[in-house]
Amino acid sequence: MADDFDFGFTAVDDIPAGERIEQPVQAEIPTDQIDKIMDKLEQLESRILTADNSGLITEHKALLESDVATKLRDAEDLILPLLKNLKRNPEKDYIHWPNRDVIIDKQIERITAVTRYFERF
Repeated sequence: MADDFDFGFTAVDDIPAGERIEQPVQAEIPTDQIDKIMDKLEQLESRILTADNSGLITEHKALLESDVATKLRDAEDLILPLLKNLKRNPEKDYIHWPNRDVIIDKQIERITAVTRYFERF
């Protein structure tokens, strides 16, 4: 487990002997080239700002809302039965739950399959 979190670096007080820090090279660009690039960037910015993507954004938002609502219902369907079963006999002070590790691990896998849906892409 500890090897999973070894990223291959250590903290030091000084730069190790034999290693030197190279100074960054300063690029010199003629001002006329900078002006041309700035003009092109301003044109691009203008095109982006005038583009009408509201329809695409609205459609994407609706799809996301639908997907999130479905995922929430799926998560609810996995969590509520457990809570209802735990609440089933409120007059009893203790719950006998043998082999709960296996059962809980299985339920955790089901829940994370729903809640971490986007991590698979």
